[in-house]
Amino acid sequence: MPDGSTITYYEDVEALKRELVLGFRAMALNNLGLGLLAHLTARMPGADTYWTYQIGQSVEEVRLSDLRECTFDAKPVDGKSPINPSIACHGDVYRARPDVTCILHHHSKASIAMGAIGANLQPYDRNSGRWHGEIGIVEDFDAPEIHNQGGSMVEAMGHGKALILKHHGVLVTGRNVRDAVVAAAELDRAMEVQLMAMAAGDLHLMPQEEIDDCKKFLASDMFADGTWNWYMRVAERQGLLAGVDD
Repeated sequence: MPDGSTITYYEDVEALKRELVLGFRAMALNNLGLGLLAHLTARMPGADTYWTYQIGQSVEEVRLSDLRECTFDAKPVDGKSPINPSIACHGDVYRARPDVTCILHHHSKASIAMGAIGANLQPYDRNSGRWHGEIGIVEDFDAPEIHNQGGSMVEAMGHGKALILKHHGVLVTGRNVRDAVVAAAELDRAMEVQLMAMAAGDLHLMPQEEIDDCKKFLASDMFADGTWNWYMRVAERQGLLAGVDD
């Protein structure tokens, strides 16, 4: 874990649920997951369950009343809520990685393009250098519940923070909700810039000492918290926080 960062095991379930809803709205702010198939989950403190939303909504629509608790096998605790079955891989990650308390998956254009060419992110600047050694790549030809790929995803990710799914977008983990959402947005921008640079010419990479230096701040709680607070201010101005507590 980088210097200046801590794992958040939420003790107040209601606070966790509200931050999760705000996480969905922050995804919308960053154009991550618009449509029905992106997902965001947060580990339930002291239990083998997590919270998520019901399938059929886009991220900007999620309210507190829409959240449902699921087992690590992606079964709704209430036994009836319609949950996206592809979140089953989240349970595999939570089982294997006690340091992970939030998982985000989306299918942005940049993440799909990176997976389509089998490319990993390269350390060409500080924002991309923060991810050096933190991203795995795994084959993912279809939904994990069809091909039982949760185990292979865990193996490919190892102790890293993110996973590029060939043909299927990206999976990002976090030590809390805000860390996962901020990291996902930063990663998406870094992938988009790399694709633009690759189209223009050869990438010129940073030296290792600069990579190590940029990780200290860009992977820290200070950066995640500050960026999250900025997201909330912008989302409020844009009306994206309306209905959160409904």
